[in-house]
Amino acid sequence: MATVEAVDDDGAGAGPRAAAGGVVSERPDFPPLYRPFAVTPELDPFERAIVVAGEGAEPGTLLWSIAQEACECAVVLAPEQDLEASLPVALVAMLGLGDALGSLVPPVVAVTFGWPDRVEVNGGVIGGVRMASAPVVVPSAVPEWMVIGIGVAVRGSWAEDQPPDDLLRTTLVEEGCTEVQTVDLLEAFARHFLAWMNRWQDDGVEPILQAWMSRATGLGKPIELEIGDQLRQGTFSGLTESGAIRLAKEGVTQTISLDEAMKVPSWSV
Repeated sequence: MATVEAVDDDGAGAGPRAAAGGVVSERPDFPPLYRPFAVTPELDPFERAIVVAGEGAEPGTLLWSIAQEACECAVVLAPEQDLEASLPVALVAMLGLGDALGSLVPPVVAVTFGWPDRVEVNGGVIGGVRMASAPVVVPSAVPEWMVIGIGVAVRGSWAEDQPPDDLLRTTLVEEGCTEVQTVDLLEAFARHFLAWMNRWQDDGVEPILQAWMSRATGLGKPIELEIGDQLRQGTFSGLTESGAIRLAKEGVTQTISLDEAMKVPSWSV
């Protein structure tokens, strides 16, 4: 097992779910399939998970941040299919996060998705998912590892300084979800992510695509996507089996892969 720069995650007694000073005081209760490690607020769980995955971390290794204002964690995975067939794990993570939020926020709060990586509450971006994989020599090769990460702005100043990218940013607290605690969201995501992973394994990718598109923002409408230094435009007509978006324009349909679109997150907390 690779070493992880982490705070003690071997257990904590009963106590408040969040503590003063901006850090969580109680260890989340994760399903036994995970190997959890807590990381201090100055560390990025996703970037750290990439490092330990490359060093041989076991599948199911989960790094979670003890920071209170944002809910952040990352999971190391061991793909069984080639890279293209494995890419829908990003959609699976979004579905897990969407269901986790749905189990905690008031029923009137709308949780939607923006392709390729954003999660929205009442139309405002609160965070999303990130994805990385071991390099492969040929597209048909199976990556040695993948890392999927999430980030959600629970409270704080994330939404105050709006960057010039036309994305309306918000937090759970600003949307009236004042009772949601970081630890509760971590636990809920871990459970719902596993449930959707099992659904994907048992029933294939089609239920994943349909469930994701049922919450998709902009489906059937003209949209713009900034991919690298290029602006792609077209009507969002659906997804391919690998989760690539289909954009139709002037009778021509182009596809953009999740791998290409998620090299840089369209959000950050």
